[in-house]
Amino acid sequence: MALQYLGLRNLGLRKTSLIDFPGKLAAVVFTHGCPLRCPYCHNPELVNGPLPESFLPAAEVLAFLRKRAKLLGGVVVSGGEPLLHTDLPQLITEIGAMGLNVKVDTSGALPQPLAEILRLQAITYVAMDIKTAPGRYPELGVEWAPVAESMELLRASGKAYEFRTTCAPGLVEPADLAAIETVIQPGERWKRLIRANSGAVRLCGH
Repeated sequence: MALQYLGLRNLGLRKTSLIDFPGKLAAVVFTHGCPLRCPYCHNPELVNGPLPESFLPAAEVLAFLRKRAKLLGGVVVSGGEPLLHTDLPQLITEIGAMGLNVKVDTSGALPQPLAEILRLQAITYVAMDIKTAPGRYPELGVEWAPVAESMELLRASGKAYEFRTTCAPGLVEPADLAAIETVIQPGERWKRLIRANSGAVRLCGH
């Protein structure tokens, strides 16, 4: 899939979250656009097409974060795929200048931009999705090799990180979970989740 890199002129905003940044009260900022085509996508309105009406000018979102900086423990940048955006390092740097830690949620499909943001001091946590078994990634429109490269970048970064897998029927079956487990190293944090239609999330087993 040819990737179209974008700019962050508008952002979505969830003002408060207790679950998206481990151990921190956080705001969540959403970006638009994603190179993957996951059949179960939690935020399909952020994959392609027009910007959601709820999105705000980036300057307005930053002004809100600046006003709330003393109350928040951090900011999560999610999507979509945040690493599609060439000005993501600038956004992270601006948030870091407010004294806030930044967590980024990513698919891992874009290792070069990931390497760039991992050099930023404001980044303290990365959550990377492992969508399905390595051999099934072409079903999502991308290859496994860049995802594997991103895993190695996280391991070498010195940053806190976790891997996450949503146990979506048809995409993550028991054999797929077993295949994913072979690329997870001992001691690494790997969340396996089931997301109900209500939006609730619970752990799933092997």
